[in-house]
Amino acid sequence: MTEPFGHEKLIVYQKGMRFLAFRSAQLNQLDRRVAACDHLERGAESILVNIAHASNAWAPNERIVYLGHANGSALECTACLDVLVAKALRAPEEVHAGKSLLAEIVCMLITMRKTAANRAREDHARYRTKGGNLFDHEDLDVYQAALELIAWLDPKLTKYNCSADLCSKLDKSTTSIVLNIAEGHGRFSGADRLKFYQTAYKATIQSSALLDLASDGEIEHVSGVADGREILRRVAAMLAALSKAVTRKCHA
Repeated sequence: MTEPFGHEKLIVYQKGMRFLAFRSAQLNQLDRRVAACDHLERGAESILVNIAHASNAWAPNERIVYLGHANGSALECTACLDVLVAKALRAPEEVHAGKSLLAEIVCMLITMRKTAANRAREDHARYRTKGGNLFDHEDLDVYQAALELIAWLDPKLTKYNCSADLCSKLDKSTTSIVLNIAEGHGRFSGADRLKFYQTAYKATIQSSALLDLASDGEIEHVSGVADGREILRRVAAMLAALSKAVTRKCHA
């Protein structure tokens, strides 16, 4: 019998395999596909691939890069699960096991990053936020507002007299806001965080324009459109403030 690769022995990699199975089970139970499904599919795979690369990289800096990518993908996956809940495609209790598993993976990856010079270390510390959530980004008002936008928009898409392609673009754009906030907040460097926050901000601008298109520009005559535009404005303002704060910290 051949010896397994080093990464196959890692507990964090084995947990990534368990999440891969969880992801497949969740996607198989959905009656419709949305943008978050594709991100969830790719993100779960990215966790495993980057852990494998990190385990087999010799240079500490190279390991840190791969660990950062794996961590970002894990945070993207938990945001995808939140989006599915916001769209009422899954119930909170149905995704809780997956989010808990991702929290364990994130905790291990953060510890591995801190001890990158020691390739075998993968300690597991308790991972809870000040707000009692599983992930730090869940404490952010901007993240909760972005999920509020998803929950507001999804049932209204069928009421707009617009093409399926435009509805798909709106789904992708609003989902991008949520995912980039989550992944950006968990990135290891300020420059990376700034990049993701700016991408999320651009997605709010795109979503606003797409919302105008979906309602044929008749903003005042479409029920509730003003509510969605107000949420988008709040999200954009908070993202702009976050980006400025990160920029100041990077230049301090």
